[in-house]
Amino acid sequence: MTANRLPAEMRTIARRAAVLEPANVQATLHAAWPPHDRAVLARTDGLIKRLRVLAGDNTAFTYMDARAWATQENSKLRAERYGTEKVWQAVAPNGRQVSFPLETAAAEAFKSLIDESGGMYERPLLNLIDQRVGLGDVFIDVGAHVGYVSAMAATTGATVFAIEFQRELIPLIEQAATLNEFDLLRPLHVGASQAAGLSVAMRGHLSPGQKLETALSRKMLGDDPASVLNDYVPVMTLDQLFDNDLLAPKLVKIDVEGHEIGVLEGARGLIARGKTSFVVEFHPHLVTAYGRSADDLIALLPAGWRTSQLSDDGLAALPSMKDVVPDIRDPNPKLVFDPPRQE
Repeated sequence: MTANRLPAEMRTIARRAAVLEPANVQATLHAAWPPHDRAVLARTDGLIKRLRVLAGDNTAFTYMDARAWATQENSKLRAERYGTEKVWQAVAPNGRQVSFPLETAAAEAFKSLIDESGGMYERPLLNLIDQRVGLGDVFIDVGAHVGYVSAMAATTGATVFAIEFQRELIPLIEQAATLNEFDLLRPLHVGASQAAGLSVAMRGHLSPGQKLETALSRKMLGDDPASVLNDYVPVMTLDQLFDNDLLAPKLVKIDVEGHEIGVLEGARGLIARGKTSFVVEFHPHLVTAYGRSADDLIALLPAGWRTSQLSDDGLAALPSMKDVVPDIRDPNPKLVFDPPRQE
């Protein structure tokens, strides 16, 4: 006997029913399954024993028992594989201290950005995330790099999908999730784009400026699978990855070094639903490498969508891309696209 993940309000209803009808097997099941945190997971053994007594069946809940055991064993395995004592800390807007691994040049380079920014890099973005998402929400970090923004978002209790196409960065995100027991932070080694397929990726140093190959660079590298110069990464659209209401994100952050228009083209379905906001780091000097322009970005938004620019002063309405206010500290403006307000 299994249960699908239910919205929070449905789980609340199930919990009330379980109290009113202690012998109600379905209510007891839906009230606590699947477990949403480690505390509930630790009590799963007792839950399954009770369900077996109520149902009068010793075999119906075997699968649940096996899944709970495997998950707890997986936590131990991750701690052994990704645990490290060499860490650095940063504080999220909500006051939660977050640990990050400090074992690679990429991690050290990113830490230097934090130090240069006075302890909280991307403060306006992190404040926006903290204000917009919380327990029960889905947040997507496209271009997660070492997982800094993803980990900060995980402190809100939201489910976080960290999309990163640089294969060597995935272990750093896994380490951050393990060090902080962020069980709802899930790295995805995939590139987000306007269509599915395989993309050539450069094998080189890890960089926040790394991006999916443009048509020109791909022409130079070629598609020879035997070339030691090339790596490959699966590419999918956000619509393909998050194709049902339970997975629908409340907020998507996109920082993909010029490929932001392609990512949004692959999210036309999410845009059409009108329930997802997007915060996009726009790279005006890089979108041309993909044959795009600022007008192409705005053209993706249906009538009624609101466009703002995010800065240290908060959100400011943006009538057009010509009204973007330059910032010498950040040449890549952060644009926020919000769907029409629900009446």
